[in-house]
Amino acid sequence: MKNPTSNASHGVRQLTLEDQAPDCEILINRQLYDLAEIAKNKLVVDIGCGFGRFKSIVENAGGTWHGVEPFEGGFNTHVGDAENLPFPDQTYDIAIMHAVLEHVPSVESAFKEVGRVLKPGGLFVGYVAFMECFHEISYNHLSFKSLEYYANRYGMKLEKVSGGRRFGLDYHKAVLYYPLPYKWFRGFTAWRVRSIIFFKSRLAYLGLRTARKMTHEAASQKSSLYYKVECVRLSQGFDFIIRKLG
Repeated sequence: MKNPTSNASHGVRQLTLEDQAPDCEILINRQLYDLAEIAKNKLVVDIGCGFGRFKSIVENAGGTWHGVEPFEGGFNTHVGDAENLPFPDQTYDIAIMHAVLEHVPSVESAFKEVGRVLKPGGLFVGYVAFMECFHEISYNHLSFKSLEYYANRYGMKLEKVSGGRRFGLDYHKAVLYYPLPYKWFRGFTAWRVRSIIFFKSRLAYLGLRTARKMTHEAASQKSSLYYKVECVRLSQGFDFIIRKLG
């Protein structure tokens, strides 16, 4: 029997920055998509639609909006849940789940259902919580790698994520200080977090140029990826665009 490694603190694998990054475009502190633009003349299912905040946006763009909630009496047009959607295969052009996935007990079942009801080439868009504390009844707060994994598993591809507008740090401070109006300072705190990460990325660039003798282009790409990964690692949550393949 082989002896264990002499330095177990290194763990069982060495992950590179590229291993940790999602295989998609990463946007920081930027709007990811314009719902009116992508929903133009499209058939849209809004899963966990709540009070129907996206209904007018879709319909004003010439789209058809179907809202899904598991309870009667809301703004929904269909009663159902994310894990058992009451629609035939390949029905919709766009599926929305905005601040919903964290409240679904089985995320895997939800991804499977979205993949089933989307047409080939259709879009799955929305927002998911990550660095948020427990709220309402929240079961799962998903990382960007979770989005990537479940998309790949059910015939879809994570194309873009956007984070870094707000972070777990400023979110939890707002929760801690409530009912004091700390929320008015959240933007400033988030700017400070981004600034610190950017400064660290510049230091990383200098280290890559001097210690590792990288070219300007290679060091710039590496330090830029570092900035993006660090921002999304600390983000409150993510906007995402996932496309069904085929």
